[in-house]
Amino acid sequence: MLILVLACATHATGAEPATGLWYDVTLDGVSMGYSREWVETADDGNLTTCVYTRMFVMRNTDLIKLEVSERWTETPDGRPLEYHMTTDTSERETKVDFILQGETARLRRAIGDDATIASIPVPAGLLFPAAVKRLFVERGSSEGTSYSYLGFHAETETIATYTVSVDGREILEMLGRDVELTRYTVECDASPGLPVLEWRDAEGVLWKYELPSAGMILTRTTQEEAQAEKEAFDLLTATAVPTNITLRAPSRVDDALLEIWLDDGTAVEGFIIEDARQSIEGRTDRGVLLRVTREKPNPEDVVRFPIRSTPMKDYMDGNPLMQTWYPRLLGVAARQAWGTDQNVWKTSRNIETWVFEEIENKGFGTAFASATEVLDSREGDCSEHAVLMAAMVRSLSIPAKLVSGVTHYQGEFLYHMWVEVWTGDGWFALDPTIGDGSVDAMHIKFGESSATRGNVSDLALGILRMFGRLNIRVIEYTEGGQTVRP
Repeated sequence: MLILVLACATHATGAEPATGLWYDVTLDGVSMGYSREWVETADDGNLTTCVYTRMFVMRNTDLIKLEVSERWTETPDGRPLEYHMTTDTSERETKVDFILQGETARLRRAIGDDATIASIPVPAGLLFPAAVKRLFVERGSSEGTSYSYLGFHAETETIATYTVSVDGREILEMLGRDVELTRYTVECDASPGLPVLEWRDAEGVLWKYELPSAGMILTRTTQEEAQAEKEAFDLLTATAVPTNITLRAPSRVDDALLEIWLDDGTAVEGFIIEDARQSIEGRTDRGVLLRVTREKPNPEDVVRFPIRSTPMKDYMDGNPLMQTWYPRLLGVAARQAWGTDQNVWKTSRNIETWVFEEIENKGFGTAFASATEVLDSREGDCSEHAVLMAAMVRSLSIPAKLVSGVTHYQGEFLYHMWVEVWTGDGWFALDPTIGDGSVDAMHIKFGESSATRGNVSDLALGILRMFGRLNIRVIEYTEGGQTVRP
């Protein structure tokens, strides 16, 4: 099963001594990493704000180290120049470079030696960290004040609007003393429903950062405490959603009615994707009733590939995560099309079976390896299965998307990832970690992605917004033609 490895970096602060600022990173109360921030000043006066974050997570018995390095460079008067991010979660690094060139920016995403380049418009008023810090100081800390600014949202690789609300003054015990700070709520339109809390002093320096929906907190600390031995956070245990029954064979469930709700009473409707497989049938005092079914395409409606459709372009493009242009990947995919008369569904099912059988080491030690990495290593969890399958399908000009959600496993719902392919009459799901030729009714979808430029941050959004609050109860399910009501 896939548990998405998610990280957030601090909003950078102003110039500090060479040792910089140190933060302890906790998730659900577990100290599982640290973040360091410092500012470098060039001879021409340009400021580069640097943030390095290091965290450890456990997935089953596998330890994963996550390292994120970020650098923002701006002129002394706050004009943004360039941003660079390097993320290391597998054998290859992922790099994002955002370099401003007048009214546009050159955006480059690379995984290993594979890269895509795009040009995106940049509106006036874009701010980088040092300028953001000055904005907090200049706008003051009067309770009830609100304002907004534009920033580069690295996770979605877009220009986003950040809305700041001043919540008021608080006294927090930090670094062994009481510190008077102002608490702010910051909301970003690129990640709706995920407000963050920031505590800053009169100089705009960040002391505490909290992402309440994920239970993640960054707190100012000393270098010694930040770099002390950490406890790896067990993602599988922490993100599992207990339910009311244990199914021996969830892959045999053809239809299910589920009650879904959030602990804090937040309306769950906005977090659920409705499509041909799943739809809201009613509401309860706590949440909603969701009907999920197994769906297969009508053979008469299935088209042949290659598909030529401009609206489907984003779902057929290769990228650094899914390198559809690699001859060996294309060759393996083409062999699965033999004897199918270029039928989209038959070929996709053959690819699903091939990926299921060929990935022999189904472990959790890899986090989002690229398709060619998986093709070489033949190992990984559901994210690796899904990425390789989607790349193989796309290499034949068949539209494919990545899907995230939860699936039933031994009395719990675990976060998971699978694939949907376009057959000409809609999107239909396949799960290469199971290889059944369809997806059972215990797969609940909360996110989907075209993985444009290899970016899959939209897969995590739905999950993050429900992190630690999701509840699922099975009302009834149908297996082998018989309906069971627990």
